Amino acid sequence: MSESANRAARRTRRTEAGAASANLIKPLTSIRFFAAIFVVMYHSGSGFLTAQPHIPGIIKSALLNGYTGVTFFFVLSGFILHHTYRCRLVTWEDIKRFAIARFARIYPVYFITVIVMFPFAGVNYDWRDMPQFLLLHWWITAPWPLLGIWNGPSWTISVETFFYLWFPWLTTVATRLSTGSIYMTLLALVVLDFATGSSAFFSLHPAYFEWLRWVPTPIIRLPEFIIGVLVGELHFRRDGKRFPLPPWVPIAVLLLVLCISHQPWVASAVTVLAALLIFAIAGDRGSIVARVLQQRWLVLLGAASYSLYLLHQPVHFYMTWLLGENKWLVPLQYLVVVGGSIVVFRYIEEPAREWVRSRVRMKPSAIEEVADPPR
Repeated sequence: MSESANRAARRTRRTEAGAASANLIKPLTSIRFFAAIFVVMYHSGSGFLTAQPHIPGIIKSALLNGYTGVTFFFVLSGFILHHTYRCRLVTWEDIKRFAIARFARIYPVYFITVIVMFPFAGVNYDWRDMPQFLLLHWWITAPWPLLGIWNGPSWTISVETFFYLWFPWLTTVATRLSTGSIYMTLLALVVLDFATGSSAFFSLHPAYFEWLRWVPTPIIRLPEFIIGVLVGELHFRRDGKRFPLPPWVPIAVLLLVLCISHQPWVASAVTVLAALLIFAIAGDRGSIVARVLQQRWLVLLGAASYSLYLLHQPVHFYMTWLLGENKWLVPLQYLVVVGGSIVVFRYIEEPAREWVRSRVRMKPSAIEEVADPPR
């Protein structure tokens, strides 16, 4: 075969691999929207609705579990990153490009949503407000003074940044573990989660043990991310084999768990069910659930979920400032923040990411283009 034919064959394989990755990522991108809007409802509507006597208990329970949407994000993040970068972070140059890609992905919108909260941040500005601009504001333990956090939900981005620092090592270790060792590690992490309530830990409030307040939050939440990485490795080793559990099963169990209790164990159960759901969707892209989740409008909402998550507090503050407290403010907020997130995604988040990547001649991958409009 001639050299030109070899190059053509390689291009074809890369194109097919990119298309396969995009088809896998599309449904997983869509479910991010549901996780994000669940957190938004927890922050904006749960307090009001759960105080109403006529609201059914199962709805109150589900709303009070809205914080578990963050758990889903952490598990999904580990899975997606491992799928994207498996065996690709070999040299320091690879790791540097990974860091640039992550910076381009999260920082522009993050910076904007922190800055716009400046008018509501108070009047006593000092050094404690600075770490949030370096994404370090949640790398603290109980004895130290709380650092400034103008946009409250941004604590998860600080934690995620910690995950990124460890990811090159974690993804390498995952590829070297035997399948049996992966299952044993997953079991150990799940047991640890249920025993400590680590998935329910946020805002320095431990679920079970006070001593956990002395452990930096990123370390406490790291098991969720590691679970995602390990599940991503298991998915790769199945080599396209259909996952025996249909996606609707973990979805049904997840909804049941969310509705029956809002105790800390629910967050640990969500960690397990999120991993199973991701595994099931990735392992059966022909399922009804996966096909529904590949609808372009759902993929777009999922792609805009990062902006949605970071925008919902600024939108709440500005709308309350402009319109005052009103019972119709909450549903109006949802419309504004969902529409606004799509606008920010299309006209700020994506252009900013492309600009940063273009500075170092990094091309967007097929995975990053799943929500692009038709050209």
